[in-house]
Amino acid sequence: MEFIDIHSHYTWHVDDGIQDLDEALAALKAAKAQNITKIVATPHITPGTTTIQEFNKIILQIGKLKTLAKSLDIEIYEGCEVMLNSDYLTLLENNHYLTINNGPYLLVEFNVTQKLPGDYDERLYEYSLKNKLVIAHVERYFHHHLNENIIKEWIDRGYIIQINSSSILNQGTSHDFAIRLLELGMVHVIANDVHRSSGLRSPNLKETYDVLTKKFNSEDIIKLMYDNPLAIINGQPIELIKIRKVSKIPWFKRRK
Repeated sequence: MEFIDIHSHYTWHVDDGIQDLDEALAALKAAKAQNITKIVATPHITPGTTTIQEFNKIILQIGKLKTLAKSLDIEIYEGCEVMLNSDYLTLLENNHYLTINNGPYLLVEFNVTQKLPGDYDERLYEYSLKNKLVIAHVERYFHHHLNENIIKEWIDRGYIIQINSSSILNQGTSHDFAIRLLELGMVHVIANDVHRSSGLRSPNLKETYDVLTKKFNSEDIIKLMYDNPLAIINGQPIELIKIRKVSKIPWFKRRK
């Protein structure tokens, strides 16, 4: 089983992700061991903070990452992760951001350490006028109570809901919310959000698949970890699916 990751920080020397060439190679080898064959490089871009020089460096470093990954038969695609902060309009004006594989989809995020800003709808709306939005790690924005109504509104407006594989593998609030969203059928994509070559934020999609398929139908999970990510890379539309749980046969029916 192969996997596709549309949210990652393998590009070294540009953000809080992978820090050098050696770690990038180690992370790519870890990705290959997890059967990840296609990766969208999504370095952080922060409106009002990321300079044009830093933006150009991101493009250059993604090119280097493509060359490095090619030796491992991993395909790299351009992208970025835009922070929807209070300076969000400045980035729209100068277009210094990268859509996924130069297509219609754009990965965006809010600050996970804070509450959603009061004008979150406006920020999303302004970017949606030019792009199809993929909202990163949705499960991490709700610190005490999962507001399903907000997420439903996002889905109704055509936004793509992405959750992190690390949230599924770890325990805590983000784990609970990620599983709940899967149970509700409110997830389009599961992505890795790799920041390190080992540890909690390293490549882990195969491990995540193995965990999830103990609870959910494997064909449905494949759609979230391969089919939908591939459609996003190719600029094609995707739809929500109802995630089926694995049926449990009562013990008395298994007796011969």
